Amino acid sequence: MKQLFQQIYQTFSKTKPEIKFLCPDHLLGVIPEPVEASKLMPDWFKSLSRDIEGVDKFGTGTIKRCVPALEAISQGYIIPLWADLHVKVSRRINILNEKGEKFAEIEAAKGPVDQDHVMQHLIGEEFEGHKVSTTEAGEWYIKFQFKDGLEVGALGEKSLSGHSWNQVGDSCDLKKFSLGKVLVKFTNPWVIETSKGWSVQIKNPANNFEWDICLMEGVVDTDTYHTNINFPFFWRGSEEGEWVIPRGTPIAHVIPFKRESIKLSTGEIDVNKLKICNQTLATKITGGYRSYFWHKRKKANLDG
Repeated sequence: MKQLFQQIYQTFSKTKPEIKFLCPDHLLGVIPEPVEASKLMPDWFKSLSRDIEGVDKFGTGTIKRCVPALEAISQGYIIPLWADLHVKVSRRINILNEKGEKFAEIEAAKGPVDQDHVMQHLIGEEFEGHKVSTTEAGEWYIKFQFKDGLEVGALGEKSLSGHSWNQVGDSCDLKKFSLGKVLVKFTNPWVIETSKGWSVQIKNPANNFEWDICLMEGVVDTDTYHTNINFPFFWRGSEEGEWVIPRGTPIAHVIPFKRESIKLSTGEIDVNKLKICNQTLATKITGGYRSYFWHKRKKANLDG
């Protein structure tokens, strides 16, 4: 009996870990709040059928049957974009004088260089008596903009700021993207707090490919770091165009984890365990992992 009471006490006295998202008071009820990731799954995943049309029940289903993919998408929390974000990608044309020196730069119209567009831009410029020439549309240019008047920082921080390319250096593989060397940073309106001993990983929303915003991922000890975790990012797209990424779009995936060391070892496969696992999977047409190995299903079976 004494042992039973001890077990009950330990069960109910143990404090459940907690994560808090805190924002300035002028934004409470104004911007969309962070939610469990399971409530903001990618549209393509939600609309996908579990079965491939024309394939029998012994065939492979879609990724929607894959519990590891489901877990990756649904674990943790999503911070939605707090306001519409305007993105414009274009190229630049250099305007040259008779010596071949650059004396102006304009945004290129999509497609071949339009001389009429160039001349309209140069009306009023100091080019009288010079032979004007242009270079082909070349260097990529991108502009990110929230609507004027948006104040997301508790201490008056700008909603967007830049990062120098030197902070990652020329060996960084981001340079392979057309705009990978343009590093920008969101001012995140949310301060994240976690229970003692817990940190968070900030990553891109799992398996969400809708937009070309790509975060530089990181880990922060949010049990001690009581300030905004801002989100450096770049644009991985390679097309000219203009878009509005709507308010509420999943922008950052927050995965809490308990800081614990774990021992690394290598060795030979236990063939007997491997055979038992594979034979167990073979007893189900589909969903063997979900039924017998997934911790949530096993817990549900035990609780039931």
